[in-house]
Amino acid sequence: MEATREIYWNIVGGALMYVLAVAAVGFFVWGLARRIRLWRLGKPGARVDRIPERIGGVLAEVFLHRRLRRRSFPAVFHALVFYGFLAQLVATSLISLQEWSGIEFLRGNFYLGYSLVSDVFGILAVVGLTMALWRRVVLRPAHLHSFLDDWLSLGLLLVIFLQGFVLEGCRIAVTELQQQPDLAPWSPGGYAVALLMEDLGAARISAIHRSLWWIHAATAFGLIGYMSHGKLGHVFFGPLNIFLRNLDGSGKLSHPDIEALLDTDPDALENLGVARIDQFKSKQLLDLDSCVNCGRCEEVCPASLSGAALSPRKLIQDLKQHLHETGPALLKAPSGSNDEPLPTDTRPLVGATSEEPTLPAVLEEEIWGCRTCGACEAECPVAVEHIPTIIDLRRNLVMTEARMGEETQQFLKNIEDRMHPWVGTAHDREGWFADLDIKVLGRGDTAEYLFWVGCTGALVDRNIEVTRAMVRVLQAAGVDFAVLGAEESCTGDPARRVGEELSFQTCAKTNIETFARYGVEKIIVTCPHCFNSFKNEYADFEGRYEVIHHTQLIADLVRTGRLRLREELESLTYHDPCYLGRHNEVYDEPREVLQSLAKTGDMVEMERSRSSALCCGSGGGHAWMDDGPPSRINHQRLEDVRSCGAETAAVSCPFCLQMFDEAVSAKDPEGGIRVADIAELVAEALEEDA
Repeated sequence: MEATREIYWNIVGGALMYVLAVAAVGFFVWGLARRIRLWRLGKPGARVDRIPERIGGVLAEVFLHRRLRRRSFPAVFHALVFYGFLAQLVATSLISLQEWSGIEFLRGNFYLGYSLVSDVFGILAVVGLTMALWRRVVLRPAHLHSFLDDWLSLGLLLVIFLQGFVLEGCRIAVTELQQQPDLAPWSPGGYAVALLMEDLGAARISAIHRSLWWIHAATAFGLIGYMSHGKLGHVFFGPLNIFLRNLDGSGKLSHPDIEALLDTDPDALENLGVARIDQFKSKQLLDLDSCVNCGRCEEVCPASLSGAALSPRKLIQDLKQHLHETGPALLKAPSGSNDEPLPTDTRPLVGATSEEPTLPAVLEEEIWGCRTCGACEAECPVAVEHIPTIIDLRRNLVMTEARMGEETQQFLKNIEDRMHPWVGTAHDREGWFADLDIKVLGRGDTAEYLFWVGCTGALVDRNIEVTRAMVRVLQAAGVDFAVLGAEESCTGDPARRVGEELSFQTCAKTNIETFARYGVEKIIVTCPHCFNSFKNEYADFEGRYEVIHHTQLIADLVRTGRLRLREELESLTYHDPCYLGRHNEVYDEPREVLQSLAKTGDMVEMERSRSSALCCGSGGGHAWMDDGPPSRINHQRLEDVRSCGAETAAVSCPFCLQMFDEAVSAKDPEGGIRVADIAELVAEALEEDA
């Protein structure tokens, strides 16, 4: 007898299933339409360029679990559930296709393979769901926050899979155990259940099957309807969010030209940033519904780890709740209006404290806690972009409301008055090279490269040492370079990261004009923040350059033999700066340089390194601001150095150097750990005849 089975065995009134299907799909579509309407409250700006790259990213994240694999245990159980669910979806679709087409293709060897594969994947899905529940019930990691939606989602899936095996077991017990004993083992999950049930008798098993079949159908269709309303909506929203992700890199922030805005709207300055939920872009509102509340961002956020108020997970979830609270009222506003007043009992989007008459959706201290390090975005499996959302909220606080801390006001005023953020510095931009023989563009010199020193490299004592070391390296390698000297000004990065967009654009345009005057095309920088601004953000204002971080240049000089170094360093590790590593994916060149300095086997990695590196704590303006967290981020990072056993910590960012120096003075006053920039280590290792 050919292997096959009756599709609707033991079922009467199967047409009712289509009524349930229509109801479920209708409820699903209604929920989806409601969410789409909420997303469309935001400003337009969907990214639909570079389609092949976007599709490739979706496939890599959805089917290969690229970001999920960064955490092995969640990656395993998610893969088991995902592929188990996908296999059951395909299996059910094949049954429906056979019914609708009238062609019986589920027969013979194909049917045997179909039965085996669908059962095996179903068993794996049950294993995966059990692992997920074990993690929530027993392991309970601190960053994992469980709500009713989480239990409902996992519970529905587990119940559906178990119901399926019981139904299959009932059918096998009645129709195959005795009649076709060789066929039953091809459905291992159902076969195991059938062996447990066979003593109940055919009549009782058939009655159980008939009742459970309808319960199973109702549960399955209930899941379908629920998928656009609860956590499982990420099955649809996540891939869409990944498709629309920022392909220019997480280091790039964008904003329209403010001068151009003012030409068309004199009141534009009064509406900069985001003060209400419908002033976000549609993609940012999609971010909110895509978030699965997994807590991976919270687990790696340096602000959260330090005990500061910010949790990127909570912030996104609070904004999501606010969207669904205020959205219905906003949808009633005239089309295209962002000025329609909200009902008086509507919660404000941002507030100073939780003691306000109406509890705000987000507190100001949460917004100011962000270091813009990008760890949250690197971890998020559905490509939520936390940083642009936080910066938009800061822009409104700073540029419209003038609500910021005194330290922030001081360094912003210093940028406006002196074109650098360092209040009280005793240096000018030319003092550091007064005794050096180097070219200066403003004195009529020309060169292949502009060596961009940066505010910190020219004005802060400790970093002046790095700048002078870099000059020695460049001269030893015969690099043709010049500096701007007094004409150099801030790139504007600190201002942009705290929300003062106008100051950033003023700095950017000033520098672009200066570069144009001297024909600058190639720029060497020691600061990753300057590197990021020149490389990723100045292009929005027609400033396009070949930008090279000093570690990249040194690696090339060593590689081509223009620098010869002594291998003399022992017990060496490297700290990845956020704006060089995560934001711009420069990981290998600094390590190449250090490998050329370290004795064999003496270059070690910290546990948190490369894209998982812990921030030093100075990003997002926090080189000049202090939120006084219970546990200093830079102190935690110094502990990472200690844990790996290194005696020298190499850095490649002036702010990281400052943060490490403070940590060493506070936690290692005896000097057991040395912190130095790569340029300093290279300058010390130069061979005399190089």
